Amino acid sequence: MRTILKYAHVDLTHERYVLREYEGFLGPVDLGIHLHLNVYESYRHDVFSEDNVVIMGKGFFANEAIFGSHRLVFVFRSPISRGLHVSALGGGAYRFIKTGLDGIVFEGKASRPTIVLVEGLKDEARVGFDHLSEREMLEIYRGYDGQRGVRGLTKYLINRYSGFLKQYEGRMILVGPASYNTRMGGICSPTIDYVTMSVRVEDWAARGGGGSVLARAHNVLAVIFGGNKTLNDLRGRFEFINSLVSTQLRKPFVRSVIEGTSKYSYDLETRTGGTFGSNIMIYREKIPTHNWNSITSSKDVRESIYEVLVEKYLKPFNEKIISTGIWRTCDEPCPVRCKKTIDNKHVDYEPLNAVGPMVGVIDFDEALEILDLVDELGLDAIEVGNVLGWLMESVEKGLLKPEELGLDTAPVISPSRWSGDCSRRNKVVAMKLIEGLVSSDNKLLRLVAEEGLREACKKLDELFHDRVRKEGIRFEDLAVYVPFGSSGYITPNFYWSPGVFVPLPILGKYWTYYTPTFSEPEEFANIAVNRALMEYLVENAGWCRFHRSWVERILPELYKILLGYEGNLLSHARKFYKMIREYQARAGAENVFWESNKVLSILRNAACEFGSTEWCSKISSNLSEGLKEWWVRFYEHLTKLLEGA
Repeated sequence: MRTILKYAHVDLTHERYVLREYEGFLGPVDLGIHLHLNVYESYRHDVFSEDNVVIMGKGFFANEAIFGSHRLVFVFRSPISRGLHVSALGGGAYRFIKTGLDGIVFEGKASRPTIVLVEGLKDEARVGFDHLSEREMLEIYRGYDGQRGVRGLTKYLINRYSGFLKQYEGRMILVGPASYNTRMGGICSPTIDYVTMSVRVEDWAARGGGGSVLARAHNVLAVIFGGNKTLNDLRGRFEFINSLVSTQLRKPFVRSVIEGTSKYSYDLETRTGGTFGSNIMIYREKIPTHNWNSITSSKDVRESIYEVLVEKYLKPFNEKIISTGIWRTCDEPCPVRCKKTIDNKHVDYEPLNAVGPMVGVIDFDEALEILDLVDELGLDAIEVGNVLGWLMESVEKGLLKPEELGLDTAPVISPSRWSGDCSRRNKVVAMKLIEGLVSSDNKLLRLVAEEGLREACKKLDELFHDRVRKEGIRFEDLAVYVPFGSSGYITPNFYWSPGVFVPLPILGKYWTYYTPTFSEPEEFANIAVNRALMEYLVENAGWCRFHRSWVERILPELYKILLGYEGNLLSHARKFYKMIREYQARAGAENVFWESNKVLSILRNAACEFGSTEWCSKISSNLSEGLKEWWVRFYEHLTKLLEGA
């Protein structure tokens, strides 16, 4: 098997690097798990320790010729879940391959905010270090050339390193102020127009707080990479993949890609596209809104909310974005053009639902304004959307007072009280809360930013125990999250499905079965684990999951023909997935039963809504005990499924 990975281990403490080769791994996720579990043993250390290495890598198939194969993958111990997490961004490997490396391991901690430059020369890769003082970094974040936060830093880096970026048509990753001040910092990677030296579109690896680890554990402000390594015979590579796909799928390569990705490009049936437009049309009244309170409301209420979604959210999206046809890719020459953008800003379902319907803002332009602030500050939009919804409902329910959060007015988050006129009020509230989370000026918001949602709930229960007792509601009963260990958690993606809540070792991403349904726990575990393993393989290969409908069917042949791998890919994925579970246990981030009454109610309603009569009756008669039986049986079956690895 010809699977040699070449990684640069970058020591930020001593500003040196060493190139190492690894054999026997099929991609960056494999290697990241191995390094965290067996080499650095990062589970023994604090999440912001310099021993919490960040692995950034590409898949074996990134070679400029195969559509969708250029994801840049990050593996790290999450400051949110406290366990191992994997996040990825689009197109980054399309530029990274010119370095001649397969990836980088960031270890140690720089004494100053550091910019790492990775240059692929003819014979070797070279790593350099540049710096800013903390004062200079903060000044840039506050404002540079008319922009601030991530956008200000992007402009600064483009100006300062324009020669490097132009010479190599390079790319960068960077973090915003949220990465230094919260656990919710994401990793941003803008694509660049090399003629105008302006940003075309931003992409993100935001889930799990990877940006916060880069910033707080390693003091890495940005990484800029490029090189002049050339890949030979691109025409031959394309002809090979076209022949392989045509043989396996009995369709030409490009046709298979276009047909398999219509949801993300343009769907002729729904006359919309991208995850935003397609998901609104597919999931309809099942879309979670108003801090998930729509899901615990009647179907009539959900349908009335959906009517507003179509009129105030989907219709403007179609008019302002879909009708223009000005769509972009994540930087690689892919026919999908999944990036639906407005003013060079990417519009996707998850982030725009997070800062729109989830916080009671069902107005396209108002939600875009909030999302612009979230991205500017460098926050994970999904995480912050769930946090905002919880804070807003805590105010509405009387557990917190507006002035305690620096607010001038109270939001309206209950669907029964909400009307379209509330969108503007909620937008103002949301933006003040976001600024407060990152600035650390307000002590309660600082608690949430520094400790995370779950720990903040526990401490607020103690701090405001009189209000908790009076209202008969704990703070965690208004929050929606999946707990890990004693303090870890992850907030879910916005799908009304047990799959985003089930006790799997990594959640908060699509390594699960998230279709709206409810079934016996063993049956659900079978489907969810199989889906998790397939998603693992796609991510480990550095492939965009938007291509999964055709990629999953040819991956075994690709590994066999190109790399000489004769093993069973599912068995391989199961082995490493089991290692993730072992890591989580060692890190004290193992799965534990749900502790939020709202989560329990969401799951009960799923059982009743999706036709599981027996479970609906059992859970309704005893909410906690009924769901605990389902949870335990799922977890025990998960263990059986993984023991064969």
